[in-house]
Parts: sequence; structure tokens; C-alpha cells
Amino acid sequence: MQGHGKSRLENGLIYSPTHLELIVTDHCNLNCNACNHASPLMPAWFADPDSVHRSFSIMAKYYRPRFVKVIGGEPLLHKHLGRVVEAARSTGISDHFTLVTNGVLLRKASEAVWQAIDEFEVSLYPGVPKTKEDIVFIQEKADALGKKLTIFSYEQFRATFSLKGTRDKGLIDKVYAACKNANVWGCHAIREGYFYKCPQIIYAAKLTGKSEKTDRIPIVDSDTFQAALLDYANSSTPPSACAFCTGTVGIQQPLTQLPREHLSAYIDKSLEENIDHDWLARSLTIMDTRDDCKILNRFKVPRVFDRYPLLKRLISRRYPNFMAQRSLRQKDRPDRKTLAESCLLK
Repeated sequence: MQGHGKSRLENGLIYSPTHLELIVTDHCNLNCNACNHASPLMPAWFADPDSVHRSFSIMAKYYRPRFVKVIGGEPLLHKHLGRVVEAARSTGISDHFTLVTNGVLLRKASEAVWQAIDEFEVSLYPGVPKTKEDIVFIQEKADALGKKLTIFSYEQFRATFSLKGTRDKGLIDKVYAACKNANVWGCHAIREGYFYKCPQIIYAAKLTGKSEKTDRIPIVDSDTFQAALLDYANSSTPPSACAFCTGTVGIQQPLTQLPREHLSAYIDKSLEENIDHDWLARSLTIMDTRDDCKILNRFKVPRVFDRYPLLKRLISRRYPNFMAQRSLRQKDRPDRKTLAESCLLK
């Protein structure tokens, strides 16, 4: 099984093989039945820009992620999201920030948000209507500002949380070993001055009322912080929250929007009940690095030759067949409205 590797100490900095999640809200404007942050069941909460700046300033002295992912809940519910992102960016911890959003509020996002973010990842869900005009607007806005845009759709989720949990340590170890969040995709996260190796730690604790103190470390500027951070990030011991989390081997179920009062039925089970045991066994032997619930609708490819006409002319002279074939491909591509229609869910 191949994982994303371990964080390494090099030239005085910890280099993470994964991204770092900046959690800016817990709650959401949708009620997805199997949300892996339990957002529909979370109270409203907003990250404070000053707290974010303090945490990221300290982290920037000791740690470098591959990039920063701004996430919730639904991040665009934060009225001062641009300030929060700039607070993190100004520390120099990363030069690439990705916003993960359901897209419902993106058309109304402030210019500060569009300027602060480098990449927009939009998730489309069943039962959440999108109009062609919204999709076209988002595409054209991203184009105009030179931002990367990726649109995914989801028809199903895998169950994440189990309120009744389990006492089977062997099962917990297996789930942790098979978890793509822990071993492939990575999920380091920061919230309210604490570093978490996985954000599910936060929400498992909130759902069950269990303490999360042993599953996180405070972000403090001290002589011992970097060593503690490296040990914690690379620990092979499952966090205690894993007794209530299926990782990425939960049972697969259709994604639906439900009234809040009906959502608890999906997690009021034991860990054994919410695990796809066949998928667990498979993941322990051959881990598919893809997200089997995630469908790519459109990947934004920069139009390099159109932006640089001199390069286009040089390549045309040197490789005329290449440019002729490219022109045919461009001609056969659907227009923006057709692309937008392909992104819409029935």
C-alpha cells in the first residue's frame, strides 16, 4: 500500500506531503446526509482573522504544506472570508490557496475572496439546483482573473461517523490503516489555535461529547513545538476519535438533502454497522487512491498558446501539424453553455 509519505524535517522546516486545511466555518447552507464534517449538525461558528494570523504565523516558522485548502462547513458563509484568507496568506506559509465550496454562494462572493484564492473547487450535489447562468458566470469569472477552476459532482457519499463507536481496537487499527485521509490524501487541519492531523477528530468529538485534547496539539511558538508537531504528524497511532469514525471505508449511500432532525439517524449506529467490510478488506490490500464518490465534471486547462501569441507563432512554424490538429480539437469542443449544461445535476 502506498501512502502520501511522512512529513520530513529539512533545512529547519517541516515539509508536509499533504495540504493543510484552514477551517473557517463548521456549519453549512446544505443538509447532506453523510457530510464528513457533520456540518448540518454543527452550530454556527466563524474563524477569527486575528486568531488565524497568529496560528499561521507560528506554523510558517516551522512548517510548509503542499498548499492550503480553505474549507468548512461552507466557507462562503463567512462574511469576512477574504480577510481570513489574507491573514493566512500574509504569513508566507504557502503561495497557493484552494477554496472548496458547494458553489451556491460563489456568484455573490466578494472581490476580496476572488483575489485571495488561487483555485476554486466547486462540488455539485443532488437536490441542489444550479442554473446554466451560474456555472457560466463562475467559469468566465475564473477565466478573467486567471484562476483555476475544477467542478466535481457527487451522487453518493460514504458514511463517516458512528455515535456508538466501537471498543474493538483491532477494528480501529484496520480502519485507520485503510483510511485514505490518513494515508493518501492527507488532512492536516488548523482550527482555533490547534493543529489536527485529521479534521474528523474535531467533529467526532463534537458529536459524541468526547474530549479532543489528546488528539491535537496547541500551536505555540516554543523550542519544543516543531519536534512535537513532527512526532504528532507522523505518528502511526490512531487518534482516539477513530473509535467513532469509519475513515474512508464507510458504507456507501445515495447523497440526499434531509431536514436536520432526520440526519442523526445516519450516524446513530455502531462503527461495525457503518463500515463497508468488503471495501475495508480491499483497501487493506490494494488502496485505490481515487475518491470513488467524486466525479470530475470539468478540469480547467490554461490556454497557454492563446495567452502567448509569439509562442503560438513559433510553434506553428516549427510544428505546423500540431497546431492544425489543435485547431480541430478546439473547434470540436463544446461551447461554454454546453459545458455548463454538462455540469448541472438533474
